[in-house]
Amino acid sequence: MKTFRPFEIVLVAFLVLLTVSCKLPFQSDKVSTPEFEPEGGNYAAPVTVTISCDTDDAVIHYTTDGSAPTSASPEYTAPILVSTTTTIKAIGTLEDHEDSGVASQTYTIGSSGNSMVLISGGSFSMGDTQGVGETWELPVHTVNVNSFYIGKYEVTYSEWLQYMPNANNLGDAYPVQSVSWYAALKYCNLRSSGEGLNPVYSINGSTDPNDWGSVPASNNPDWNTAICNWNANGYRLPTEAEWEFAARAGSDLLYSGSSDIDAVAWYEGNNTTYAPKPVGGKAANGNGLFDMSGNVWEWCWDWYGDYPNTGQANPHGPASGTLRVGRGGNWDVAAQNCRVASRNINQFPAQTEGFQGLRVCRNF
Repeated sequence: MKTFRPFEIVLVAFLVLLTVSCKLPFQSDKVSTPEFEPEGGNYAAPVTVTISCDTDDAVIHYTTDGSAPTSASPEYTAPILVSTTTTIKAIGTLEDHEDSGVASQTYTIGSSGNSMVLISGGSFSMGDTQGVGETWELPVHTVNVNSFYIGKYEVTYSEWLQYMPNANNLGDAYPVQSVSWYAALKYCNLRSSGEGLNPVYSINGSTDPNDWGSVPASNNPDWNTAICNWNANGYRLPTEAEWEFAARAGSDLLYSGSSDIDAVAWYEGNNTTYAPKPVGGKAANGNGLFDMSGNVWEWCWDWYGDYPNTGQANPHGPASGTLRVGRGGNWDVAAQNCRVASRNINQFPAQTEGFQGLRVCRNF
């Protein structure tokens, strides 16, 4: 029998250990879970959130739309301004390390989402009640609407950019513009999911905008047949009737909040900057809503159609059509177009001219 010398025994043991270790799965360190400053909670005003990770050289990836972050998610490089209720999720990644666990914090801004105002339901006369408008604002007819929440302000860039891209950011407090009706639907659903609400809109049976494809740049039959779940609690565009009811605020004033347009609206007669103005710069109407007249056009849900001759309850507009309706006027139109009864009936759903924005609402 062969006798092994001591150095041979050591060599054999080393080779056996090396063979076994090569067969073991690679064991990596795990990146520390990111931390948020400040932590989530209720805040009366917008808050700036920083994200850090204790693992040196780790890269942080995050989302603000409610989805789980991955290494393909946006990389955190600067503090995040949160101006509307948002859930931020983050992970840490590092080469040759296991990804961290998912960190998540929800920031609730304001007492009811982002400055949503409750509009108590009621009845009003819809249309050109003062006889100074257009034929498509007639006949004046009685409409009943249920209670609903509507944005105190037009959707701003700071809100829009949490969920949607836009290359022409004028500033956080400015109303987003160059928004198509199609893009408005996507924003509403992404924001709803990001705040833990039930999305309202569905296209081809799905409420997930990731299933819808890119926002169409031209007329699209699938997006034109989007379905609105009127019982869902998420964000949506107001109907024409809801918009006018909220704009009138129980009055018969020519503009939203006053018969003096300069008191409540930015329009061609007082805006020399050829651009919209930050939201809330003029007086509010009787419901505490700003810029319902002027600044940017606001998309409504409805297809354009002639008004009926009889009263209606919670009308949603025609079942189909070619043009969607915009309301409120903008910073580059005459005072006539900023009246509460005025209807912009020339807006194709894919249209992205620089004057179109939106104001969101929710069910009560």
